[in-house]
Amino acid sequence: MKIRVPSYFKEFSCIASECEDTCCAGWDVVIDAETYQRYQDMEGAFGEKIRSKMAVDDDGDHIFILEGIRCPFLNTGDLCDIYKEKGEQYLCHTCQQYPRYMEEFGDLREVGISLSCPEAARLILGHDSKLSYELSEDDQTSSKIPEDEKDLLEVFFQCRTTIMDLLDMPDWSLGLRMSVVLKFVEELQDKLDFDEMDALQQVRETYSQSSYLMALVQEFKAYKGHEVSKYNDVYEYFKTYRDLEHINENDPLGLCKVLVTYWNGDEGQTLYMNQHKAFNDYYKDQMADFEKILGYFIYRYFMKSFYDFDMSSKIKVAVMSTIMIKELAVVKWVENGAFYQADMVELSHSYSKDIEHLEANIDTLENIFESMDLYSFDRLISTLMNEF
Repeated sequence: MKIRVPSYFKEFSCIASECEDTCCAGWDVVIDAETYQRYQDMEGAFGEKIRSKMAVDDDGDHIFILEGIRCPFLNTGDLCDIYKEKGEQYLCHTCQQYPRYMEEFGDLREVGISLSCPEAARLILGHDSKLSYELSEDDQTSSKIPEDEKDLLEVFFQCRTTIMDLLDMPDWSLGLRMSVVLKFVEELQDKLDFDEMDALQQVRETYSQSSYLMALVQEFKAYKGHEVSKYNDVYEYFKTYRDLEHINENDPLGLCKVLVTYWNGDEGQTLYMNQHKAFNDYYKDQMADFEKILGYFIYRYFMKSFYDFDMSSKIKVAVMSTIMIKELAVVKWVENGAFYQADMVELSHSYSKDIEHLEANIDTLENIFESMDLYSFDRLISTLMNEF
């Protein structure tokens, strides 16, 4: 099997008790069937302890019963007692793999590290702005994709490559590049919806033509000057995210606080616009941070569209996550009077942990993005073209 990883992947190493967060807090960790049976067969007092801390959740999965928000086997030194007592082989699959994630496409496995881990977030935000990948091979048996689907899979990969190429246009603002990507995916989705698979390559070729792209850039100028519409739409974005499930009930991302700050009286609109313009000037030399976040979400989610033919929702998850992280970054900058990459790491990892790692949230967002006019390609482009 071939294995593709981001170039920074090999640099990851868990820093254990030195980490400012713990992956054993707040999440219900599902115990896979093989590990569950191993726990059932474990003899002695420690085996009895493990079994006493397990329960079945509403989905019928076996989980550990949290003590407050902490795993019952997370000790006072923020280390795992199961690992300490029995070794890594006795950890459930989730705990062995995290923060690594993987997706398989026939004989190719794509692997990455999750933004929800602070150490992973530091690597993701610390790599060179041009994301590269490394390919290796092992002797594992791969799943088979029917011959007639292999060519289509390659086209999907090529579409993602085109997206990354469009995001690498150095003379364009990130908001403009994201807008062009949205327009590109909108056209791809239109072909998918009408089962015109052969036309996907034609769309790719069109977006490789500089004359077409320059015409598109001119067309997008019509979206400028709609700051008030953006202000109103962002209000709705925050309400969408507020109503998702969260890792705890204490508004972990401060979404409600933002709603009160900017949408509480006539002065909120002026405050919002002025602070966003000021932040853009303040952070102009570090805007590549948002490009790295966008690249992470595209790498992690876009190719899942091969299985449901829904490129649209996947790219919107990536774009909206980037928009929301930037919105929250502005608030943190205003509160602290400064905003450093350490702040970006903390904010990005918090967003991922709260939003991305409650799997139902991604499904909910995909459904909302495809059903509400608020998240149409046209409305999102308008947001991006006005002081992103």
